[in-house]
Amino acid sequence: MTMQDAAPGATPQPLLFSTAELGTPDEALQRFRQLTTDICDVTVLGEPQEFHVATSTWHLGNAVLFESRSSALRYDRTPRHVARGIDHLQLTLHIAGGAEFLAGDHTSIQRSGDVCLIDMAKPSRTREMTADDGRVHLLSFMLPRMLLASVFGAAQAIPALAILPRESAFGRLTGEHMLMLRQCAAGLTQAESQAAIQSLVHLAVGGLAGRRDADAPTVAASQEALLSRIRRHVEDNLGAASLTVDSLCLAFELSRASLYRLFTPDSPANYIQKRRLHRAFAMLISPAFRSWRIIDIALECHFSSDATFIRAFRRQFGITPGDARGLAGRTIGGALPGNGGALLRTDDEAIRWVTQLTGAMPHMRPGQT
Repeated sequence: MTMQDAAPGATPQPLLFSTAELGTPDEALQRFRQLTTDICDVTVLGEPQEFHVATSTWHLGNAVLFESRSSALRYDRTPRHVARGIDHLQLTLHIAGGAEFLAGDHTSIQRSGDVCLIDMAKPSRTREMTADDGRVHLLSFMLPRMLLASVFGAAQAIPALAILPRESAFGRLTGEHMLMLRQCAAGLTQAESQAAIQSLVHLAVGGLAGRRDADAPTVAASQEALLSRIRRHVEDNLGAASLTVDSLCLAFELSRASLYRLFTPDSPANYIQKRRLHRAFAMLISPAFRSWRIIDIALECHFSSDATFIRAFRRQFGITPGDARGLAGRTIGGALPGNGGALLRTDDEAIRWVTQLTGAMPHMRPGQT
């Protein structure tokens, strides 16, 4: 379980570790916790008997490369761990699976192919998410703080947590460089390793600096952008029976907990229902759907019965679906909000106001079939 220091020009040899050699899963977990006690607390996600970890570790110049294959685990790096003085940054690439990171009040998601930089001088929680085969495959580079600070220009400029998405050019370049370093690690001398790590740092920092200039600089802004994408997806799929909380988790590679945190204080299930109710309101007051029964609209908007639909509709709008349909079928007496006290007496006016009020989908706008 130890690695001897390599000679200055020597090719680095990996340190291999596997819990399969440590007895039962319970015994292996206890040993693994002992090995990581100064770094983080480890919790098994899923069945304890499925716990396993296999790692290969290389010293590359002044950095360390870990390759890990494991079951899903949660790592809690508490203030107690931070106080023990490991002042490094971690650059990670999930080859399979992903992770949810919680630092302070902010949550970020790393998908397979994304590159993530984590400041180990800050408390954090990492919750791994497995690939379809139930495993997590990860590359992680432990980098001295000053190695990045010299490139950023100031230590305080290093973000607590940042992600280079796999869709970005720098994300792909950095991820491919990490994979090539892993592939070539066994053939690099110490001098070559150090040069390769310097190249990796410059590449990662260049991508992070570019995103900081072009995009919002905080994790909160990244969360808001993700939430906007999810909301657009909901709007585009309101008519699909397959639109569920689980389908959103799958489409955006999020855990249920992460998805619910994004929608706090609302919930994704409640948001989907509200948008379907808005769609139903627009249908009820549209001439294009005047021949539809209320139960037909309820089923079209994926409510199980007219009674369930009417209750939800009344809670949302304070009127029944029949009352809403009356807006399009008879004269409206009195003034409606935003019209300066004027009486609205035509279907078009009623439809226009209610469409604006409910934020109806574009394909439900008046005059379209």
